Amino acid sequence: MDREARHSMSESEISIRKVQKKDYKKVIKISIDSFPEEDAEEIITRLFEIEHFYVAELGEEDVVVGFVAFRIYSIKTTHIMILAVESAYRRKGIGSKLLERVIEITEMLPINLIRLEVRLTNTSAITFYEEYGFKIAGTIEQYYDDLADAYLMTRKLEKK
Repeated sequence: MDREARHSMSESEISIRKVQKKDYKKVIKISIDSFPEEDAEEIITRLFEIEHFYVAELGEEDVVVGFVAFRIYSIKTTHIMILAVESAYRRKGIGSKLLERVIEITEMLPINLIRLEVRLTNTSAITFYEEYGFKIAGTIEQYYDDLADAYLMTRKLEKK
């Protein structure tokens, strides 16, 4: 499925905003749903302290259905730490909107690389990131708490 086909919800139905304390429980629920092998509460608690933590809300109901957190390093790199969408809302363009926000913010800065890690077994995420120009740059052995390996994926940005 290409990038355009993923955008099945209208732009007005999905809004991206900074995370707020009221989102905590919903973000943990989405994290558990997306990454059951990880300690969601510990991860999300730590992420609430970083500057770039955004949620995707759906329509008038203000229902949080996804989130992304990333850091910007002085080594001219943006690191996507986590991106997740509630399973019932996947393949509806929400992950794309979240990733596009990361790219949009990164392009405004003197950053030339976006990086992330993804489980070797998460083929749908690997395909999703490849559609946005990410490439597998290497393998990180025993990256996750359960000692599973990860791919390091990167996307170089062309600065004008």
